[in-house]
Amino acid sequence: MKTSNIFEGHVPSQAQAVGFVVYALIRASSKYAHQGQVGCKSVAMRVTRLDTSDEYAFHLDNGNRYRREDLCFYVRNQDGAFLKLR
Repeated sequence: MKTSNIFEGHVPSQAQAVGFVVYALIRASSKYAHQGQVGCKSVAMRVTRLDTSDEYAFHLDNGNRYRREDLCFYVRNQDGAFLKLR
C-alpha cells in the first residue's frame, strides 16, 4: 500500500472514510455532556464531518459541533465492539 499521500497539507471539509466510521462520545467533563445522552446514558454518535477551519471542528450525528477536547473517539471492530482511539 502506498502511503506517501495520506497526510497532505489540508483535509477536505467533506472527507469520507472508506472502510471504517469514527464515532464519538461527549466527555462527562464537557459542558455539552447532556447533548450526548439518551435518558441518563451516554451514546456514541457518528462523526459526520470535519471542519479544520474552526475550533469546533467535529460535526456529530446530533447536528452539533464540538472541540476535540470535548470528545472521546472510537471505531468499531469486525465484531461490532467499540475500540477507543488514543
